[in-house]
Amino acid sequence: MELNKFESIKKLNTERFDWKCRLRLQSMWKGLNRETKEFWGINMTLIDDSNHRIHGFASSKYCKGLFEQLKEGNIYILTNFKVKDYVGDETYRPVRNRKHIYFTTHTKIETDSGVGLKIEKFAVDLFYMGEIKKLAEDNRFLIDMVGRIQNVRTNIKSIKNDVEKVITKFDLTDGRYTVPVTLFDDFGVQFAEELEDCKQTEIYIIIAAAKVGLYEGIANLTNYPATRIYINPTHYSIGELKAKMLETIEETVSSPPQEITELKTLTIKDIKAMTPDSTECRVKCQLKVTKVEEQSSWFYAVCTKCPKEISRVDGVFKCEDCNRIIPYPDKRFRICTLCSDNTGSIAVIFLDQEVTRIIEKTVFDIEVDAIQENTEGKFPAVLKTFEKKVYTITLNITENNLKKGSMVYEADEIFDKIESSANFDPSTNTDTQMVEAATVDLKDDDLSTPTTGISSTKTRPRVDIEPVAFDPKEDTPAKLNKKDKKKKVFMPNIFSAVYFSSNFCHLIPYLCHPISGVTALYWTSTTTFANEEEFETSVSDTIQSFQDFCYNLSESMTLSV
Repeated sequence: MELNKFESIKKLNTERFDWKCRLRLQSMWKGLNRETKEFWGINMTLIDDSNHRIHGFASSKYCKGLFEQLKEGNIYILTNFKVKDYVGDETYRPVRNRKHIYFTTHTKIETDSGVGLKIEKFAVDLFYMGEIKKLAEDNRFLIDMVGRIQNVRTNIKSIKNDVEKVITKFDLTDGRYTVPVTLFDDFGVQFAEELEDCKQTEIYIIIAAAKVGLYEGIANLTNYPATRIYINPTHYSIGELKAKMLETIEETVSSPPQEITELKTLTIKDIKAMTPDSTECRVKCQLKVTKVEEQSSWFYAVCTKCPKEISRVDGVFKCEDCNRIIPYPDKRFRICTLCSDNTGSIAVIFLDQEVTRIIEKTVFDIEVDAIQENTEGKFPAVLKTFEKKVYTITLNITENNLKKGSMVYEADEIFDKIESSANFDPSTNTDTQMVEAATVDLKDDDLSTPTTGISSTKTRPRVDIEPVAFDPKEDTPAKLNKKDKKKKVFMPNIFSAVYFSSNFCHLIPYLCHPISGVTALYWTSTTTFANEEEFETSVSDTIQSFQDFCYNLSESMTLSV
């Protein structure tokens, strides 16, 4: 069968109008006046079997029913149309072609039902990401780019000119450069829904006819009516990009693996005793989190391209290394804690990776919880759960600690918590007596970390639990009946507790001290009573005696004054 003769897009010129072309409709969109919304006509991007592209336009006079008739992706036979040159002042043209097709009253477009050469699903003119800032200075053309997407943020709501808009944001990278992309309204929502249906972990896209702009000095891509996005397409550029990114990873010089060495387990006293000429190292400690500082910031902002911490300057976040403004930075945990063992106290900074692993939440998760619980601006309660728990922590001993005397350390790893007990002793080589905890002064630390807290200077006694030997030969004592069980009576301001039964009563004295050289009246631990009436009488007499004593003491002090 002889193939029909069709003209190539490359051979089109303005000298005739009886052209006949076999073309695929890659994209189609309506032309509207931005202010009045007046319908001007239908725009389209057309490609032939040689992957040549051209922009076509049908004015409102000649496109009646055309938008409903045509469908993107289909192949059509287009005949009797004009070819015009661009004047030169047209903006945001989807194709870099000096000519475009113009429909007339004689133009016909019919669905191709015959056999012809293969025409690709789409054709693109890809540009290098490193040149995007230069492309942003030329508003004549829309551009095409390929890359892998990352940092997807969907359903972001913003208000502009009292109109709420829904924004979808992500970054497009080729392994070396990264370009931020912003999709508006329905186009962004539809793209986000298609991403959810993707099963691949790495998603590559080709974004065609995207608008290049500058936002706060940073070049970025946004959608235009002509914009189309192809997710994980079968295109040669995707394979080339994957190979290029793989080469970049292989070229990265990695240090040889270090031999696994057992870290030393030290106490706080041992760490403080390290001399300035000691080398930087990592050590293990068993520490109890005494306090989580609430006054200092519990997170910090990070550049979305590099891991550097950034801060707000003149109302905007800017990364000095990347030389770019970050409209919406990432956020990481940084919790200031006061940790202790039985030899002293230090300040320890808990970082993002370990905190996220333990509480199973990110900074953004906690912010969402605060919004839902109406606790915005308050210190997150989940971060206070670290307090009063014992962890095995790997500390980084840096030059700042060794030579500058900083008592603030960073926790490199936080291992699973150890159950707290009355006789917790992280050091088997130290005395059981708890020494006075040193005050941690964070003002001299170069990290400018807010004061974590001041430990108590009082000696805290410890109660050792003594094991009781078990003798299976001894008889097990019989259980008390309910009526014989001891009852507890509280005597406020006089005694700590009074225990009595039907047979006898024992009174445990409240520890009191002599006042002005006169010993206060109280029973000893061996005082007993025959019955409850005798006990109540004795209690009443003792209280009356004590009240008389206090009254007389008060009167004597008044007279002396």
